[in-house]
Amino acid sequence: MTAVTVLRRPTCHSGDVATNARRTPKPEKLSLLRRLNLFEEMSDAEVEEVSHKLAMSKCAGGCQVYVGKTNRIYLLKSGRVRLYQLSRDGDQVTTAVLVPGHLFGTTSLLGEAADNDHAEAIEDSYICEASAPEFLGIMSRHPLLMAKVMMAMARHLFRLERTVEQLVHESVETRLARYLLGELDAGEVRADGVVLPAMTREELAARVLSTRESVSRTLGRWTRAGIIGADGRRIVVRDVARLRHFVGANA
Repeated sequence: MTAVTVLRRPTCHSGDVATNARRTPKPEKLSLLRRLNLFEEMSDAEVEEVSHKLAMSKCAGGCQVYVGKTNRIYLLKSGRVRLYQLSRDGDQVTTAVLVPGHLFGTTSLLGEAADNDHAEAIEDSYICEASAPEFLGIMSRHPLLMAKVMMAMARHLFRLERTVEQLVHESVETRLARYLLGELDAGEVRADGVVLPAMTREELAARVLSTRESVSRTLGRWTRAGIIGADGRRIVVRDVARLRHFVGANA
């Protein structure tokens, strides 16, 4: 396995989360739940019932949501969360970057929570959570929600399989191009290109399963070729078609 840069992040202990939540007013929980696809076909009364069963807190960017085995289910309401596992050498392998509406920690529903699963808030995030037994009770009363959770678990397995496949068969250049293309929708369109969300080279390397040095070399080549530019810590994609070529040539 290609070595990747190890990122050390503080853990969001329950006390820290509570402190952050007190300092920053929480968005109205029911209103946030109503915006998520997971609850879009449920009645207001049903969503409100679920809302009462879920505890909501804020996790600051860069903090761990959980480390290793967890017996809780998490629902991301706002912000972004990165899921990753550690290799035998302690290197981080990112398996997913989640956006609002995604569930995670779902393997605890099967009683088989993995020791090697980790979740980190990429930015300030509001997260709802419940114990696995509590969440199973919620699903038993709401069959539609149960069906959507099962679909979410299937998507998680697909992401894991895809991550392994990409690591085995794709070059760093291909993985990096694919990731930048996936970030276009979150970028800012300007006259000189699409400005992507800010991130460090270490963060980018972790997300594409590579090293900071390999990512920096690839970005340097693309900058000299006019494919991308830079605006501080933000990458500016200037030639989307050429980025797509790197992905398509290895499809």
